[in-house]
Amino acid sequence: MKLVVVLAHLLGLAVALESTGLERRARHPHKRTSRPKKYSGAAAMRAPNKPPNCPNEYRTSLGKPSQHRAKAALKQVPADLIDPDVQRRRESFKAMQRLRSQAQASDFYECTNPSQVPSIADCDVVVEQVLSTSDELVVTANSCLTFSYNTCQAFFCSLCETLITTTDFIGNELDTTEALCLQNGQAGTIVGEDAPQWDAGFTYEGQPLPTYDVC
Repeated sequence: MKLVVVLAHLLGLAVALESTGLERRARHPHKRTSRPKKYSGAAAMRAPNKPPNCPNEYRTSLGKPSQHRAKAALKQVPADLIDPDVQRRRESFKAMQRLRSQAQASDFYECTNPSQVPSIADCDVVVEQVLSTSDELVVTANSCLTFSYNTCQAFFCSLCETLITTTDFIGNELDTTEALCLQNGQAGTIVGEDAPQWDAGFTYEGQPLPTYDVC
């Protein structure tokens, strides 16, 4: 009985430490959610919903990536900023460690220094609105969702095939991009190289959206 109690305590501690790591540098609390999944249904792509009482200047729309960037410029996302699938939290501590190690090899990022960088205050508003939506969205191959407020344009693109995702996951990734790039005065993108491949990040409003050869 004591052994069971000790093991339960250790597992709870492991999950707590994992949660702390995920939010160590985050500006917004991360939602517990699943990563994008391949989608083969019949649902059509649409613009994301907007939460009630959002600012009048907040807009959502559809787009296409057009700025091709080199995969070689990508860096590995730190382990404490990677969001694993929510169902993984039910696995053992060793299994979570193994899955986290796998995730480290799959999520990458790039910070850039364009002539115009979005305001971090504007991007904060975007992240808050995205995380307040609780929307599920289909994104077709080589297509993007965009979320804009004043100088800030956020995006989430499917790079290779049709996928389904949530605004919870998108908001988490945008918040991570803030931690990695915007807080240093740069624009930035996170790329998920596990199928279905995707990218998410921030540009100045109206600038082209990036894509990477990861298919």
